[in-house]
Amino acid sequence: MKKFFTMIIIFLMLFSVSEANVKDIKEITYNLGVDPQTLDPAINHALDGAIVDTNILEGLLRYDIEGNPEPACASSWDVSPDGLTWTFHLRENLKWSDGMPIKASHFKDGFLRLIDSKSGSPYASLAFFIKNAELFYNGKIASNDVGLSAPDDNTFIIKLENANPLMLYYMAFASFMPARMDIVNENPRTWAAKPETLISNGPFRLEGWKHGSGGEITIIKNQNYWDADNVKPDRVRLVFIGDANTALAAFKAGRVDFMTTVPSLMRPLLLKRGEAVSIPSYYIAYCDFNVTRKPFDDVRVRRALSLAIDRKIITDKIILGGHKPATGAIMNQIPGKTVSEDFRTEGGELISPRSEIEEARRLLAEAGYPDGEGFPEITLKYSSSSNRGKTFPEVLQGMWKTALGIKVNLSGEEWKVFLSTRRSGDFDVDISAWVMDFPDAAGFLECFITGDPSNDGNYSNPEFDSLMKKARIELDRAKRINYLHEAEKILIDDMPLIPLYFASDIKMQSPNVKGIYQFPTGIVIFRAAEVFF
Repeated sequence: MKKFFTMIIIFLMLFSVSEANVKDIKEITYNLGVDPQTLDPAINHALDGAIVDTNILEGLLRYDIEGNPEPACASSWDVSPDGLTWTFHLRENLKWSDGMPIKASHFKDGFLRLIDSKSGSPYASLAFFIKNAELFYNGKIASNDVGLSAPDDNTFIIKLENANPLMLYYMAFASFMPARMDIVNENPRTWAAKPETLISNGPFRLEGWKHGSGGEITIIKNQNYWDADNVKPDRVRLVFIGDANTALAAFKAGRVDFMTTVPSLMRPLLLKRGEAVSIPSYYIAYCDFNVTRKPFDDVRVRRALSLAIDRKIITDKIILGGHKPATGAIMNQIPGKTVSEDFRTEGGELISPRSEIEEARRLLAEAGYPDGEGFPEITLKYSSSSNRGKTFPEVLQGMWKTALGIKVNLSGEEWKVFLSTRRSGDFDVDISAWVMDFPDAAGFLECFITGDPSNDGNYSNPEFDSLMKKARIELDRAKRINYLHEAEKILIDDMPLIPLYFASDIKMQSPNVKGIYQFPTGIVIFRAAEVFF
């Protein structure tokens, strides 16, 4: 009997210790919304993947809590008087999550992967400010001729084609990460999908990845991170709840601590109650045309479809919660000729918030389709994983039918399939979105440069390209912004896209959590997050 009671006491003690240990784990659950297509920083071109990469990987710089670049793997740097040579000095004793030392050559390898056409990176052109990077991408020179060098383990030198006004922002961006080529070369297709091969150098490391709807990515604190003492959470669960109503229910039940997937119809009430908060966003929703397909090779058709849309109805009746009708390609809050001015305010209203149906009908008739006669059936593709649901595509379908008499079929695709569809150009017109990676108008406009990997609709205009190239090398801020305003006007005149609305993010955050920072770019950082039991 005495032995029996002793065993009971031991069991209760172990249970108490176990329960205490579980409570001591500082865990946060964030609704990522979708299962990322990839976590390979050189290949990823979606916000969901970038959020994960920004938390498990780290560049020469990182984002501070205001979203501005600050020293990270590089503790300091020097810039030549002409601004064309940047020398970054790495911190001492940097380590990967598996304990291997981080070397300057790892950054060289990572940058080369980004601009190697074999990688298929949609962000490759972002690095064309590096000397000879574009020539290397086009296969005209060898990698040794690119302006990247690592003379020793702690020094990384970047030579530029031209001085870059966004250089520091680029060095904190998720595409410019170091690479472990010993692992990449052994597992070229799968290295970024498994915890044992996705060796990281950021505040967290990958613990697990359960794919598909209802799945999640789990990241845990990286004890080898140079600033590990200031990383507060032990674990972050990034769950894939695409349906906004399901996400709201999970939040209400305490299963989600932070999310921006809030049902449209509930947004006004949640904002009014203070349960949700509106936060700034560099987000634009738009339709993208494949301009190589008839009838979208005719600018009159593209403009007619744009003019038939009432953006005010969309923002006031369909997509609720403080969004604004898109009156151009660049949203508000992006700096203009000075950092205190607004690019959209400077550029004015290039698109009417209300429909202009008579003009739309006139253009469609001029293109050879009076009242929609003879217009081929077209398909509007969209992501079925989006929290906008099917209602939004149906609204566009109805507007085009009512105003122009054209038949539009709808095709919803799971997120990963939709991304592949866009990249392959297998669409007539789609509903897409872009979140600016930097507080700079070029960040979205460059997607429409001829041959840019993100130019899914294959738009091309030499005059637009020329202005964008001038903007890349112009250091006088006012002149550079003028080039971008001119480029935006050309883009809106040509209408390879239909800007729909500028979004405001709506966030919901548990009162038991603080220190999660989401920037207008959509990037979320967790390293400073605190959990209160």
